[in-house]
Amino acid sequence: MTMKRPNIVVIQADQMAAQALGAYGDTAAKTPNIDKLAENGAVFDRAYCNTPLCAPSRASMMTGKLPSEIDCYDNGDDFAASAPTFAHRLRAVGYHTTLIGRMHFIGPDQQHGFEERLTTDVYPASLDMVPDWNRPLGQRLQWYHDADAVFNAGVSKATVQQDFDDEVGFRAIRHLNDRVRANQAANQDIPFLMVASFIHPHDPYEPPREHWERFAEGQIPDPRNPEVPPIDQDPHTHRLRAMSGFDKQDPTIEQVRRARRAYYAAVSYIDDHIGRIIGRLEELGLADNTVVIVTSDHGDMLGEKGLWFKMSPYEQSSRVPLIMHGAEHLVPRGRFANPVCLLDLLPTLVELSGAPKVKTTGLSLLESARRERSAEAGPEERDIMIEYLAEGTYRPQLTLVRGPFKYIVCPGDPDQLFDLDQDPEELQNRAEDPQYAQAIASLREALDARYELAALESGVLASQANRQLVADALQRGRTHSWDFEPAPEQRYVRGDFWNALGYGTIPDLMS
Repeated sequence: MTMKRPNIVVIQADQMAAQALGAYGDTAAKTPNIDKLAENGAVFDRAYCNTPLCAPSRASMMTGKLPSEIDCYDNGDDFAASAPTFAHRLRAVGYHTTLIGRMHFIGPDQQHGFEERLTTDVYPASLDMVPDWNRPLGQRLQWYHDADAVFNAGVSKATVQQDFDDEVGFRAIRHLNDRVRANQAANQDIPFLMVASFIHPHDPYEPPREHWERFAEGQIPDPRNPEVPPIDQDPHTHRLRAMSGFDKQDPTIEQVRRARRAYYAAVSYIDDHIGRIIGRLEELGLADNTVVIVTSDHGDMLGEKGLWFKMSPYEQSSRVPLIMHGAEHLVPRGRFANPVCLLDLLPTLVELSGAPKVKTTGLSLLESARRERSAEAGPEERDIMIEYLAEGTYRPQLTLVRGPFKYIVCPGDPDQLFDLDQDPEELQNRAEDPQYAQAIASLREALDARYELAALESGVLASQANRQLVADALQRGRTHSWDFEPAPEQRYVRGDFWNALGYGTIPDLMS
């Protein structure tokens, strides 16, 4: 490339729903730093995850391939070290690549192309969370999402998740310092990719008091549609409720309001971290040549349709924020309506970095924006796939988004079709409506061309059986952890006194 290659900072939250951000129209949200990035950058209004579950969503995002394409189905599925990620691709063309925080990698490879990883993860890297489609939902596994996260939501002075995210925020800012130091020492500008990945606002909903008190009582709206859909129309929702314990007890309206307030407070807490990272980029003189991308791995239902957490194809669970900010020659300005997805992150980073183009299921967000601006492609020109192959179902659930339509298929369940233009709340299933017969036929044809459902189901079941056997065997005898353990840092004065001090100094030339 003849132009200077931009630095790239990807900031990812966990379970941060688009609908809970000011940038996406929520007037109760307190997210000024994210909103400012949106005002001066590119906002993708219809961005979807490709599976509403942490580990497979992140593996999919990093490879630009659907979970079924990389055999990474659920939170207990190992992510193959041989699968090329965007970290591999940017590292191969000279980028310094660093991961700070959460990525929920399962398996012995805990870096997946990142040259450095500066923190461990929140959750274990072992095969602990393997679903079992042969197990009755009433026989709960220890790691299932639990309704207690809603019943017990509220302020905490300290939590595991706060400790983790405070470390991620601190390490991210210090790493930006380190990149400037390294470039000073080398007397050259080595571009970098930094991924800072936080665990909030993931349940349990336990924000600091400072953020809780930013919201007045009653300021956050109640769920618009808290009623549970009938079981004959939507058995998947009933399975998810049973898996988490909401079939035994529903939260009161006071508990719902408390949990939602805690969630919004946790989002505000993440916004503060984002503000500090952006502020440090500006202080170090990096902002003009850095592209910042803010996103999440999936959303949170937050009481809509009687559901909490993720795992659902409904909009609150499957839509994510996707905001890009950077110099105008790098990032277009404005809002974009064409559907995009997390698979698009890899080709976007490849385009920004000048890495060789790669065949992927995704499409560069920059290319998507160009096509939309030039009217070359409209919302119906591209199909977005959402797969759900984990706990809370017994068969593969596949969702196809095309323009205003969302078509959901799961063997044994009734098909669902929602017209999001006419029914943005997804309350009216049009799958049996004669007016939508042509749309249904076209969507089903596309699904059948892409998937062989029986083979996919057999593959998932075989994978579960294999991993259950391996997980059990690995717990016997002498055990070995796959969890990432950061190496001790040698960053202070050790031996070469004056050179160590000189290396650590970033001069303030304005003084």
